[in-house]
Amino acid sequence: MSKWTYFEAQQWAINQLADTGMDLQSPAFILSMIHDWTYTQLISHNREMMPDDEVVRYQKAVQQIANHVPPQYVVGKAPFFGRTFIVNQDVLIPESETEELIEWVLNYYADDQPLNVLDLGTGSGVIGITLALERPNWQVTLSDISPAALRVAKANQRLHETNLRQIESDLFAQIDDQFDLIVTNPPYIDHQEVGLMDQAVKEYVPPLALYADEHGLGIYRRIFEEAGKHLKVGGQIFGETGFNQEVTIQALLNRIAPQANIETRHDINGNMRMIRVWDLLESQAK
Repeated sequence: MSKWTYFEAQQWAINQLADTGMDLQSPAFILSMIHDWTYTQLISHNREMMPDDEVVRYQKAVQQIANHVPPQYVVGKAPFFGRTFIVNQDVLIPESETEELIEWVLNYYADDQPLNVLDLGTGSGVIGITLALERPNWQVTLSDISPAALRVAKANQRLHETNLRQIESDLFAQIDDQFDLIVTNPPYIDHQEVGLMDQAVKEYVPPLALYADEHGLGIYRRIFEEAGKHLKVGGQIFGETGFNQEVTIQALLNRIAPQANIETRHDINGNMRMIRVWDLLESQAK
């Protein structure tokens, strides 16, 4: 068995991944997640010897990544908004765009403003749980069509000591409440774009959480058609979208609810990735 320092183990891993197209930061990520180390802490351990049992575990993890398994699924954890969340192949891996969506929501509403909030299509629960932790006076509900995803959300609730209501529902089918705020990261990828996806995404990320009919807007059409009945007066929707849907999603809303309003927002890379919709209730009532 190889006797490695943590630095040598990472160098070995980088060499193993060099021709795979996978992120060469993955070896450091694995160690950080396994040990709950910051990057600075990881560096401080570089010259220490890796225990034999950890060498075996690390080699297996690197081999999985070489076979295009996302590193977050390999370690079963992912960072999000300064916290760590449980993930597996039943849920999406949280991304930086979703953090930007949460920042938009938090900056929009006053700190002391109590809200009834729905995380629609919660997946691992990162949106709803994060909002509840950042705004303890918000009453947050998590919903998803997938029982497997809701089990992950429940595990994350235990991890972060929240006690939020969870509902298994195909969008609003099992939901009777009205909300001040609906936040969603629904499926929005066109089935025809499968060929453009990374191999890791195509093979391991749940299709139910990725793809939607109608050129990726089928779920948003249903949300725009049904959400009005579940929004209080003045209620709003914040959502994540595809980078190429800025024009089409505005046209969709205008067709379904012409008096509703929509604001689009670009991410840090300049791509349109977020929307805010309001006056949907008033529009559907006329």
